[in-house]
Amino acid sequence: MVPLRPLILVVVLAVSGCAVPPFMKGTGDRGATSATATRAPGSGPVLSTPTEALPPQAGTEPAINALPPAPLPRERPRTAAATLSPASKALVSQAQAQRKKGDLPGATVSLERALRIEPNNPLLWIEMGRLRMDQRNFPQAENMGRKALAMSVGDDRTQSAAWQLIADSLRARGRNPQAEEALAKARALAQQ
Repeated sequence: MVPLRPLILVVVLAVSGCAVPPFMKGTGDRGATSATATRAPGSGPVLSTPTEALPPQAGTEPAINALPPAPLPRERPRTAAATLSPASKALVSQAQAQRKKGDLPGATVSLERALRIEPNNPLLWIEMGRLRMDQRNFPQAENMGRKALAMSVGDDRTQSAAWQLIADSLRARGRNPQAEEALAKARALAQQ
């Protein structure tokens, strides 16, 4: 047996919901009309949309004119050229000497020490990318070039060196069209 109270409640709510017209003509703050409900004789509610725009009310402007104009893009800020601290410079010199001797693992250790001192220096990432090129790890060299590129926004000289590293890595993998694009970017930045 179904309890009577919940059943009565459901029936009352269903009937009371039918007494309210489903679509009412209303105006918002700006006098815009959304959709209106009209009833044709002998039918239920019919949804219709206005075909003509309402005339603007006094003292209001269309919403599109109320938006402020978009700001013009600003010129890219220039930053000082990246430099190495004295400690990092000594470690890079040591790593370059080790590379010339063919001691690539020793050069890696020296550059990793320099990166612990200055992890956000793009010059160190470029140097590490050059070492990866010597180790024939071309994808990692490209990644290090891209990391240096991201760290050197506004420094044209460093970005040019990063694009050169990326181009060399791409060319070593036979991706010549992409390498040419990267090389063109390197040259354009070097001329600025």
